[in-house]
Amino acid sequence: MTPVEKQIAALEEKIARERAKLADAKARAAAQHRKRDTRRKILFGYAFLDWLTTLPPNERKRIAGLVHGRLKPREREAFPLREVLQDLAEAAAARATPPEDRAPDTGSLPFNGKGA
Repeated sequence: MTPVEKQIAALEEKIARERAKLADAKARAAAQHRKRDTRRKILFGYAFLDWLTTLPPNERKRIAGLVHGRLKPREREAFPLREVLQDLAEAAAARATPPEDRAPDTGSLPFNGKGA
């Protein structure tokens, strides 16, 4: 092999290594994008479902039904609207119920409020 052919072979090897690095970098970028996209969907989905619990039941049912209709058939089968509405109703009821472990009212304790 002549020196020029060796030089060409070395450059081709270097190009192959750099292309592999590029492919790896693109794969990492795609994975990072998918991870970020999944996180965005989860956060927006959580916020949407949480917001639905603040609506009156008839409005909650209407909006959830509209969104549910946009799902693919297999997704609708996996998450039947009836179950989704039941979960939302339970979450709304839990939101409306005050926590039992809340500190009791201390209005009648003998403090004058002016500091000790």
